[in-house]
Amino acid sequence: MKVSFTEAEINSLIERFEARQLPKVEWTHEAHLIVAIWYVSKYSSEKALSIVRKNITAHNAAVGTPNTDDEGYHETITKFWLTVADSFIKSQETNSTCELCNRFIASGISKSSFPLLFYSEKALFSVKARRVWVEPDKKLFDF
Repeated sequence: MKVSFTEAEINSLIERFEARQLPKVEWTHEAHLIVAIWYVSKYSSEKALSIVRKNITAHNAAVGTPNTDDEGYHETITKFWLTVADSFIKSQETNSTCELCNRFIASGISKSSFPLLFYSEKALFSVKARRVWVEPDKKLFDF
């Protein structure tokens, strides 16, 4: 797991992600977090979600990952991480996207298991949660 990225690496990741040229092996949890921070720092929450939804779906198709009820794009997880990223950005005193990405990845809230503090596995990994936003069933967001 890489924990520190340069501005050039972040820009390259975003460019290749948008161009559908990011290899599947590089579409890691950290890459997802960088995408969340990058888009939320540039756009409103609604616009960021719309763009990220479109780009993840297209990226998955480009690398051979089907967007189905069992794999590929997941609406609730995507919106969850964009919400967390937005809250994180608002708590920071820097506007540097590079610093924001690295601080977010290094934070305790960046763990892939973090959503499970708010969701049961049954709720989070349901077909419904993959298709549409599902509210947390364990505890409300406190961020």
